[in-house]
Amino acid sequence: MHSFIQFLFPILCLFVLFIGEVHSQTRPKDTGKNTKTTDQIPNTQTTPKESETKDSNPQTTGTTTAPTSETGTGEPTTPNEEVDRFKDLDNKNGIVVTGSRGERRLKDSAVATEVISRKRIEQTGARNLGEVLETQTGINVTPFFGGSQVQMLGLDSKYVLFLVDGQRIAGRLNNTIDLTRFKVQNIERVEIVKGSSSSLYGADAIGGVINIITKQAEKPEHYQFRTTYGNGRQTHFGSQGEKNMIADVGFKNEYVASNFFGGFNQSAAYDLDPKTPATTGNAFQDANVGGNMIFNPDGQLKVKTGINYLNRNQAGIDSRANGGVFDRTNLTNDFLGLGALEYTYGKKNMVSFRGNFSRWENHYKLDQRNSNELDVKEITNEFSSQGVAQIDHEINNDHMITAGVESYSEELQSDRLQRRNAYRTRRAAFIQDEWVIWRQGFVWRLVPGVRHDVDSQFGGQTTPKIATKVDITSDLVFRASYGKGFRPPSFRELYLRFENPGVGYVVDGNDKLRPEKSTTVNADIEYTPFKFWTLSLSVFRNDITDLIQYSFGTRTSEFANFQLKNIQRAYTRGVEAGSRVRFLKYFALELGYNQTDTRDLTTDRPLEGRALHQGTMNFFVNAPGGWEFALRAKRLDKRPFYSTTNEFTAGSSTALIDQQTKSVEENNKVVYGKPFTLLNVRMEKKFFDGRMSLFLGVDNVLDQYELTYNPIRPRFYYGGLQATF
Repeated sequence: MHSFIQFLFPILCLFVLFIGEVHSQTRPKDTGKNTKTTDQIPNTQTTPKESETKDSNPQTTGTTTAPTSETGTGEPTTPNEEVDRFKDLDNKNGIVVTGSRGERRLKDSAVATEVISRKRIEQTGARNLGEVLETQTGINVTPFFGGSQVQMLGLDSKYVLFLVDGQRIAGRLNNTIDLTRFKVQNIERVEIVKGSSSSLYGADAIGGVINIITKQAEKPEHYQFRTTYGNGRQTHFGSQGEKNMIADVGFKNEYVASNFFGGFNQSAAYDLDPKTPATTGNAFQDANVGGNMIFNPDGQLKVKTGINYLNRNQAGIDSRANGGVFDRTNLTNDFLGLGALEYTYGKKNMVSFRGNFSRWENHYKLDQRNSNELDVKEITNEFSSQGVAQIDHEINNDHMITAGVESYSEELQSDRLQRRNAYRTRRAAFIQDEWVIWRQGFVWRLVPGVRHDVDSQFGGQTTPKIATKVDITSDLVFRASYGKGFRPPSFRELYLRFENPGVGYVVDGNDKLRPEKSTTVNADIEYTPFKFWTLSLSVFRNDITDLIQYSFGTRTSEFANFQLKNIQRAYTRGVEAGSRVRFLKYFALELGYNQTDTRDLTTDRPLEGRALHQGTMNFFVNAPGGWEFALRAKRLDKRPFYSTTNEFTAGSSTALIDQQTKSVEENNKVVYGKPFTLLNVRMEKKFFDGRMSLFLGVDNVLDQYELTYNPIRPRFYYGGLQATF
């Protein structure tokens, strides 16, 4: 505690001095005039086209000013013109694609879409997608043996569809997408749609969609470099520390735009229990490269290409109650190739053809020290390919039709399957109409849609959805949606055969499993009483039938047996509330709360690992002199865990499997993970008109973790340098 106070004291002193500087620069000046902002009087020198694409600035007056001298951070010094310091952070008037599967302005989208902008990603200091999402309202990021995984609307990662530039990817580790494989240097923004989206995207989108939009060149040329080093207490981290180096370069002209990136990341393992030889978090070393290119020869035809490649080596140490010690390694190669051909005609119409190929390869090795009796070597190859033909056509001002056909195939080769190879295809057709029913006094949009999938293993599935959006006033918006979803069993759930003789259990798949089906209802209301303050409230309910869970079946003299089964019904329901406010020009505060109630109606108990209450806070300061400060916090309530867990192979309660020598009644006993608070802080100083910056930060400031139920990284200090040209 003493060392923590020593570290925090200088930061608090700097922050107090910084607040004083801000206060001195925000005192009102007596100009003798009462001017109105552009929120009241539009700038007559802005063309209609520009006003549709640029964010309005509540701080900027309607008076046009000549270019002025700038400060060392590139900020105007003219008293009559002030910079909107959070325009890039909020991205309120930006373009989104996920909710409608086509480009729409965020404020026009009938489906509630949350956007995490590039500016927010940089200001929080996140290094991967898991860290980007960890303080997002309604989302819970938890560690597992392969990295980190997400829960959304009370549903696990296997119910969330992950996309890159709108296209599917391969590479689920035990049904879980590892968030740490997505590095931030190639992320322009993240779009999140909560609730069933199967009417547009098909299977696996029961809980929602997370779409990673990659960076594209927007300037004639740009160069960016960032390097970071961090470490914590030697007891937990050792002396090696974590190193991150990333770079990207891009160019753009009248006909072509291209962006290329690369990165190298290395870290030692961390250990929450130094008394045992086992490590908690993996050591890793990875390198990733990629890029994209857009050809736009005539303004109407676009040809897009992109590739992403990640090579990663993770290592850890496992120990067993019987004294066995194992060295564990995972070598992963992750490749994604994307392509698209788009032709626009008219004002909003487009015909597009998109496709991708994804390969995820994992070499797993478990090497017992001083013995080879329990050694394991496994190779997993997962392939997927997708092709989509889509048309977006505006019939008139009131109807925008989106329709398309899609083909998707996936193949899994794994030593853990009863059959070494599994393959299936899915064909689909979808259509959606964005219908503006009413425009007088208020605007009412209705968006019905339907999709039909034909799966080579499970036959046809039809998933309808209807969404509505009512702009009651320009400041008050209501949205609601109702949709069906489905998720066919994964190959691992169908054919898994995994034995762990060192602990004494066997996990079996079940080729008789039925697809999971869902009904989802969402409703939200958003109120902006002032340009600087937005309030939101949403409710949701997911009803899932034929939920797939692991069940403790039998026990022999040697092994406990777990097998996957369809249980009858389960639900998740809850409420989310949020507030975003900007004040004194330099400060932004976001508060969020969500209550998530879950129930397995077969056993009449809450689903494992879900907290009833969760709160988030994000506080940002963008001040004169190039100073930036970010404080992010999450408070998570206690979570129930059971020995007969539905997700133990994803690592949420792996340690409990070691206790399967007890009776079924004892195994069903609930154990609660402790409530905890995650607090991250970061401070940055920009130089040379913002082209270079130095930053310092601390993750998990309160040093809260729990070995079995919350094995997150202990307090971690880091600093680094970023340069942009």
